[in-house]
Order: sequence, then C-alpha cells, then structure tokens
Amino acid sequence: MKDRTHIASYGPNAEVLVDRLDDDDGIYVITMNDTDSFNTMSVPWMKAVAEAFNAMSARLDPDPNNDEVRAIILRGEGRGFAIGLDISNLDGYFSGGISGVTDPWKAIWDCPFPVIGAVNGPAVTGGFEIATACDVLLASPRAVFMDNHAKYGVHPGRRLSQRLIHIVGVNNAKFATMSSFPIEADLAHTMGLVQQVYKDSGALENAAIDVARMMSRNHPIMVKRYKHLIDQGAMGTYAEGLALEEASDSTFYDELTDLQATLSDGGAKFQELVAWVAARD
Repeated sequence: MKDRTHIASYGPNAEVLVDRLDDDDGIYVITMNDTDSFNTMSVPWMKAVAEAFNAMSARLDPDPNNDEVRAIILRGEGRGFAIGLDISNLDGYFSGGISGVTDPWKAIWDCPFPVIGAVNGPAVTGGFEIATACDVLLASPRAVFMDNHAKYGVHPGRRLSQRLIHIVGVNNAKFATMSSFPIEADLAHTMGLVQQVYKDSGALENAAIDVARMMSRNHPIMVKRYKHLIDQGAMGTYAEGLALEEASDSTFYDELTDLQATLSDGGAKFQELVAWVAARD
C-alpha cells in the first residue's frame, strides 16, 4: 500500500506495524509483519497485535462526532495472513499471559472502529480466529482458511465454534472445523465467510482501501452504532436484537453535534444517489 505514513511498530522485532493512509479519511493499516514465520503466532507476536489494536481503540474521541480513526485494514505481510500457534510450544502460550489487554482476539473484538481483513495467504487455526474477529473479510486467490484444532487435539478458545455458525451456518461450520478442510478463497466466498475475492494481491489491497474509504465517508456515529448493533444482536435472540435497536434509536439523535448539518449532508448524498441511479443502464 502506497501513500501512507508509518505511525508505530509493536513487538521486539517489529512484528506488527501501524500506518495511516495519507488522506483525510482516517484509514489506518495494521500489518502483521513476521514474514519469516508466515506470521506464526508467538507470544510476542500476539501481544504486539493486541497492543496495536488497543492503541487504535484508545483514539476513540469522547465526542463520537469527532473520531479521527474511521476504519482499520488488517493485513499480513508476505505469504501468510497468520498460521496459528506452534503446537510444540504451547507452554509459552499458556504461561505467556495472553489475556485481557494482551489478548489479540479481544483487542479486535473490542475495537469500536470497523476492521477490514485483507487476506492474501493462509489463515490457519488461531489465524482463522483472527480473521473471523474482523468485521469484513476480503481475499485474493492465495487466501485459504483452515481450522486445525481437531487435527492438533486442542480446544478452541476464541469463539470460533460459535462465530462460524453465525457467519457460514451450522453445517458449513461443522465441515470447516471437524475435517480441518482447507477452504480456498472461492469456496470461502460461496460460504459467506469472505465478502469478495479479487484477482491478485494488488487488487485486494486497492479494494480494501476502497471499502475502508466507503465506511470512513459514512456518518461516524452510525457506522460504529451498526457495528455494535450487529455484533450484540448476533449473540442474542431476535427479540433481544429488536429491543437493542429500539434502545439505540432512542439515543442516537441526542449524540449528533449538529442535526441540521447531518441532514444537509444526507440530502446531498441522496442527490448523488439519484444521479447514480439515473446513470445506470
């Protein structure tokens, strides 16, 4: 990704990099950067991912109208998105203090800003869980998703068994987890795991920026509200979700700094919609 400014590095060997795109859209790029190991999830690596996302969450403005961060792209440098933990070294994982603020999955789940996963390589087991913690997944043909918990004889602990049900349905979740089947990009798209597949890594990264820019140019409060409503609603019943939306609706307009400015902006965007519809064949 070109035209970006480096913001921070995390981890003892810069396992994770954070950049900001050089425009006014508030788009940040978090890169998992341990290319030699294809982003094997060591304890320092996991802590670095958590630290990067926690730093992004800390940028949340007290006034939700003024958030400078609007969207985050998560990507893996090199040939792997993230290929999970080295099972021969689980002692380091269990004794490494991966919980609370050092838990990368929790840091992504708790991030109030939309997170777009740009997957250009294998996302395996813990890396699969990292991918499904994102709000949107885009992929190149090199992407492949595989859950090896059953293969390794270890138990999932980062929501994958439940989250997959919501994303791909019960039988697809069983297919992916019980067999450790390698789910290539096109199949992932068919299953609904991935929202779009692009022809190569360059097209993927351009598309990730385009989607991030669409999100960043929408109303900042409503984007964050939608993320919260959908995430919370997925964990309850339909009736509970309806009550959640009603409660959110009752407070939304009180948070707007300038309702008239919001309506004027919406009116201008509606006219853009009219022109867009008129120009379509």
